[in-house]
Amino acid sequence: MGNHRIEQARPEHIPAVAARMREADRREVWAYRRHTPEEALRFSLSRSLFARTAVVNGRPALMWGVGVPTLLGSVGSPWLLATDAVYEVVLPFLKYSRVAVRHMQSLFPRLENHVHADNALSIRWLQWCGFTLDDAPVEFNGENFYLFWRNADV
Repeated sequence: MGNHRIEQARPEHIPAVAARMREADRREVWAYRRHTPEEALRFSLSRSLFARTAVVNGRPALMWGVGVPTLLGSVGSPWLLATDAVYEVVLPFLKYSRVAVRHMQSLFPRLENHVHADNALSIRWLQWCGFTLDDAPVEFNGENFYLFWRNADV
């Protein structure tokens, strides 16, 4: 397993993650909002109250956080976009994920967003973190997505 650290996400991390983003994440951000990887990371980071970057072997490898969809809302919008380097730090990442989700949940009583129906790794991660996925997908730009959510009482 490679050398890794977790730090506050910063805009200068975006180019490294965008350039090597997992194909499933590229497809998801394009289908959902018609964003390039860089646009999706900038959009997500700019709306986040909490965001982190995992640096693996000296390079930003994945970014995640929780955004605010509306200024007056009590719902947070969790997001995660990664490179294939996530596979080098699976166990530490999984361990930290639950801590990070609990922190997100302390900021918002409800967390929810959408995940591409074909993004199997992200779906497994969401379930690992205690999120529930709707049974029926919804369509964005001709692609299927599942609403996922987690309430503070989980």
